[in-house]
Amino acid sequence: TTDSKQVQDIVGINGAFPLASIFSILGCIIIAFTFGWKLSLVAVFAALPCTFLAAFMRIRYEIQFEAMNAKVYSGSSQFAAEAIDAFRTVSALTMENVILERYSNLLQQQQTKAFRKAWYATLVFAFSDSVELCAMALTFWYGGQLLASRQYQPTDFFVIYSAIIQGGQSAGQFFSSGSDIAQAIASANRMLDLRPNRNDRNAGISTVRPEALRTRHGAIIEFKNVAFRYPSRATPLFTSLNFKVESGQFVAFVGPSGCGKTTVVSLLERFYNPFQGTIFVNDQNIHSVEPSYYRRSISLVAQEPRLFEGTIRENLTLGLDKSDFTETDLIQACKDAEIHDFITSLPEGYFTDLGVKAQTSLSGGQRQRLCIARALLRRPSLLLLDEATSSLDSQSEKVVQAALERLAAKRCMTIVAVAHRLATIQKADFIFVFGESRRGYGSRIVEQGTHQELLRNKGTYWQMVSVNLIVLSVFR
Repeated sequence: TTDSKQVQDIVGINGAFPLASIFSILGCIIIAFTFGWKLSLVAVFAALPCTFLAAFMRIRYEIQFEAMNAKVYSGSSQFAAEAIDAFRTVSALTMENVILERYSNLLQQQQTKAFRKAWYATLVFAFSDSVELCAMALTFWYGGQLLASRQYQPTDFFVIYSAIIQGGQSAGQFFSSGSDIAQAIASANRMLDLRPNRNDRNAGISTVRPEALRTRHGAIIEFKNVAFRYPSRATPLFTSLNFKVESGQFVAFVGPSGCGKTTVVSLLERFYNPFQGTIFVNDQNIHSVEPSYYRRSISLVAQEPRLFEGTIRENLTLGLDKSDFTETDLIQACKDAEIHDFITSLPEGYFTDLGVKAQTSLSGGQRQRLCIARALLRRPSLLLLDEATSSLDSQSEKVVQAALERLAAKRCMTIVAVAHRLATIQKADFIFVFGESRRGYGSRIVEQGTHQELLRNKGTYWQMVSVNLIVLSVFR
């Protein structure tokens, strides 16, 4: 949403103008009454409100007209950007003339709208000037009467007149910002509503540190009657989900798209909270632990590897203090991820700058192995792999998969993998197969066991493997 932008605008330089307008109004009224109360009284209660209205309309509609003008051409700009971004498709389909014709039509239509809005704005500006001139005429007329009766000196009259007009224009500027202030207040309230209550946030939070969640052989995970539903959906994704992963095991979640495999990983990462049930890691309720402490004991390797501007070393040590690792730990993590040899082959080694576009400076397999090394450097008790090899080519996938299997063999951490490619999890200690439950109850675990056990059962997993084999045979 634009809530944060609206709050930023009103507390920045734009927020200074309403305050300046308030002080300007007060100063002008004080000056006017100091030089003569009769003319000031008439001007404040008769002429000043008209000046308020005129200045408000002029300033407010000037701002709105700029926004209207930008909005009018947003449609054609978006269409042009889409066409340029897909220039290969446009060229391949010989759509150049069609695109140009459509773009010209859009410009013509929007130009017509822009002229209409310009005429509307001109009428508003003309009316506001007329109202302000009427207020000036009233002040001149009554001031002239006071001058004729010698109650005021010309100097007093012009000082009061100038102060009232200036004050009216400043007031108009303040009122024109009124809606912006109201929107910013509403935006701030919405943002504050998203912040958890301090008492709720601290309720049940223990003083467990990451060291208490780390073990030499990996974490023990247990889901007890866990239910979850996305706010945008009426039906739950799953209800009464129960399973347990022992320390040091390599387990995999498989099943059709949308059955909740990735959601389980998100729940373990505490990106979401279940609306029912409890999740335990090493017999600790993860929602009784401070999230920052909890996340220091786990690592996530997502489907799309994400690197940032900086050197390879800086990307590997993100989120870690210098005291959290040694140079030996860094090199060993890269060796475990099968990326050390590649890094040392570069002229600058670990200090190679990936540049601004770090995502495109390395291949998909290299980026993914760097992310795995980054995860291992944290020495997690739980490693989460969310389809970590699904976006890689077959050769890169084999290298990454071999590295993961060697890690699993060490039994130094618990590994939870979500996978669509069943060949990548055949060596898992345990496989949980997700499938549909009763209508309205979401997904559930329909099968569990090792790869060989599930094949012998000839159930859902066996069907999935058979489909994969058929697909592979077709494309060979």
